[in-house]
Amino acid sequence: MNISELVGSKLPEIKKLLFSETTEEAFVDSKLVDGTIVRVEPALEIGASVAVIGEDGETVPAPDGEHELESGEVVRTEGGVIVEIMTPEPVAEEAEEVEEEMASEEKFDAEGFKADILSAVSELIESKIAEAQFAKTEKVSDIEKAVGLITDIVEKMAATPKEEPSKKVANPFNKGIDYTEMVEKMRSITKK
Repeated sequence: MNISELVGSKLPEIKKLLFSETTEEAFVDSKLVDGTIVRVEPALEIGASVAVIGEDGETVPAPDGEHELESGEVVRTEGGVIVEIMTPEPVAEEAEEVEEEMASEEKFDAEGFKADILSAVSELIESKIAEAQFAKTEKVSDIEKAVGLITDIVEKMAATPKEEPSKKVANPFNKGIDYTEMVEKMRSITKK
């Protein structure tokens, strides 16, 4: 196997290891109030696709119409795509309960609120760092594999005996001018 064949055979694998991005399927499975399971891709938002998951696991686009999720949200679909999301209005009793709770609160606990926010932000940052470290670790192993493949190629190239060119090519820039005098002048200038 010559160097060109070796490089040609290993290059796709090296490219895949170094430049491919991991893709994760992003979707949300939800339940309708009637118990039907639907898959929303990528998330519950306008423009997302909605498919009904059958008992056999097969997915078919959701029929046109309004579909109420167990969470209370209603999505309107056309052609298997969400065109509108309607959130439930709070019931008057719930609003009264919230008002009563707010009225019964004596004073807003600013320090407690601050501590809760800082704790939540800290947890979020820690989870993002952990995710980044996991991704970094995965990518490092791919990079190590690619470097190993490149090293093998370079070692084989270095071990290949040097061949003299079969045909000498004339330098199109050399018009028979002797540059030795100019080179000597430049050397003398740089030595000063």
